[in-house]
Amino acid sequence: MLDGQTTDAVLMREVASGRRESLEVLIRRHGCDVLTFIARTINQSHRRDDVFQDVFLAVWKNRFQYQYPRPFKPWLLKITANKCREHLRSGKQRAWSLTDDPLSAADQPDASLISRETSDVIASSVARLPQNQRTVVVMRIWNGLSYAEIAQATGSSEGTVRSRMHHALNRLRQKLQTRLQ
Repeated sequence: MLDGQTTDAVLMREVASGRRESLEVLIRRHGCDVLTFIARTINQSHRRDDVFQDVFLAVWKNRFQYQYPRPFKPWLLKITANKCREHLRSGKQRAWSLTDDPLSAADQPDASLISRETSDVIASSVARLPQNQRTVVVMRIWNGLSYAEIAQATGSSEGTVRSRMHHALNRLRQKLQTRLQ
């Protein structure tokens, strides 16, 4: 029986044994995190759904590679980062502009105009970071992963992850100081 008490690792072990309903539970649990990551990485809203589907298709296809009982979320976000990277490399991604909204208005119904403009500027600045720095920022800030989990997801050392975060925050600080004053 699948319930809210079943851990992600156990669910993924069940997915590896062919239980599709366990994958559905994981999609419901982590779909928002995956969509947030994709939205902060890919600016074309019509492509986000494709990438989202590609992520969970990859989870299903690669289910035997998951190493129980390792944490599921870093493994999932590593797949998400790889699928976003594939999309960006495919040349189908257009450049970000300041008018691009990484999340639709429906995702931010209560935001005031000022906070929305600030959010747009920040999202645009994050989107312009180098891919490795952007991945760390999104995983840390929007997905709430620890540095150790990000290191596991990206295949980097924790020191490298911390360095990328440090450099990303410095870049963002420099860009945002002039824009948000």
